[in-house]
Amino acid sequence: MPLYLIFFTSFLIGLSGALSPGPLLIVTIDETIKKDFKAGPLIITGHSFLELLMVIILIFGLGDILKNSEVQKYMSIFGGIFLIYFGISTFFSKYEFKKENYGDFKSTKNYILILKGIFISLSNPYWTVWWITVGLIYLSFALPYGFWGIFLFFTGHILSDFFWYSTVSYFIYSSREIFTSKIKYLSFSLGSFLVIFGGFLILKNFI
Repeated sequence: MPLYLIFFTSFLIGLSGALSPGPLLIVTIDETIKKDFKAGPLIITGHSFLELLMVIILIFGLGDILKNSEVQKYMSIFGGIFLIYFGISTFFSKYEFKKENYGDFKSTKNYILILKGIFISLSNPYWTVWWITVGLIYLSFALPYGFWGIFLFFTGHILSDFFWYSTVSYFIYSSREIFTSKIKYLSFSLGSFLVIFGGFLILKNFI
């Protein structure tokens, strides 16, 4: 596969994954409503750090460890606990509706959103499954090209995340007036999704 195809197809495959609803999208929506459209890019910055680490792990042949059923079990349990925690914290989110408060990041430092991007991604075992299956296979196409193959694969993949989540954040932020009157219901729905999904990740190991 030519290098330019590695980049473009990596972008498209990454975009297909980014478009799938999940915990990262839920947290991005929640943080954007509370703060600013910068929430999306900041959360994905954290996500990209973790994805880069995963690529390094796979390159050095440690993917077999992640494929171990016991490792996946404990990742699923701890991931579920994290998601339930984030879901409950969403229930008690404090929203300010004054326009001048939008874009104010003083109460939530940027690094906290970056850390959320890391922990939310890490808490979702399906993210790991994607990387040790689709990601690993696609990485094998890039490896023969050395540094540039890996660079273009990762760049195409992560740009798809930045593109999608930045678009979502901008849309939510620009349409924030629509959500204002229903903010409590939306907060409850977002939190409920995280709690239910987290509970599912835990229970599926014991059923």
